[in-house]
Amino acid sequence: MLIHSKEYTHLKRTKLENPTMQRSCVKSRVQSLKTSITGTLLFVACFVHTETTVDLHKLALPLPDQRSRPSTLMELPLGLHRIESQSKKADRLLVAIHDANSLGFEWIRPLQRMDDDSTDSFFIRWNTKECPKASQQELSKKILSLVDSSHTIDEVTLVGHGLGGVYLSQFARDWKSQVPINVHIVAAPLRGTLGIFNEQDCGEILPKQLPPTIRFFQWRIDSTQYDLYQKMSEDPQEVDLDGSLVIALPEVYIGKTVDPTYALEIVAARLHAARIEVRETVAPDEQNP
Repeated sequence: MLIHSKEYTHLKRTKLENPTMQRSCVKSRVQSLKTSITGTLLFVACFVHTETTVDLHKLALPLPDQRSRPSTLMELPLGLHRIESQSKKADRLLVAIHDANSLGFEWIRPLQRMDDDSTDSFFIRWNTKECPKASQQELSKKILSLVDSSHTIDEVTLVGHGLGGVYLSQFARDWKSQVPINVHIVAAPLRGTLGIFNEQDCGEILPKQLPPTIRFFQWRIDSTQYDLYQKMSEDPQEVDLDGSLVIALPEVYIGKTVDPTYALEIVAARLHAARIEVRETVAPDEQNP
């Protein structure tokens, strides 16, 4: 069932009866297609930015009078950005994918929490008003390149927030490599008509079956705690995706309502705790082979 909202609905195309208007429309679409192709080529050419222009550990939350301005993360050019100096002993790649209408501040604390001395962290800036196919393909190539060029990387973790989670669902659908990946989507509206993510414009959203190399986690909030989802006839997060694990977050956590932004912080804290637990479990075995 399609779910419509102001944020996640395409305008229906109307048929033009006047021949002059039809010719004008066709001409306009051709020009639009040329612009789209040019934009895609430019995006692919500059997708990976090798220089670290943003230091994750120096990012700070905005002052009250700065909350309407975008963060440094969202002022980056489109593409994949390394947001800290490369670590020679990194054993994990961490990639964050933002939501639509994001100012980027919601990522500061979660990224700082998930990052550690053995993690290489990246941030994707993508145009949420255009199909992300080129971006997803380049992300696949870059992940494989980073893993192949490293002798220490043994974990790849992707975290998508809101529409960024839908981005990752389509990414997972097309993942063909044998490199294992952990995908975490947070408060992602997978069901229904989702802006650019409808089957006619951007291809199929969800994988019919998840590849065996992908561990897929759906972190869902209570839809009644988020105004946008509350207005919809059905919870847009609820999609039965074979092979995925669903984690339902509470309505309230430590006295605070769990909205999409707070949910991202909770997920980051849990992933950080899980990583510490794994390390503590593995360490004794490494010390006593």
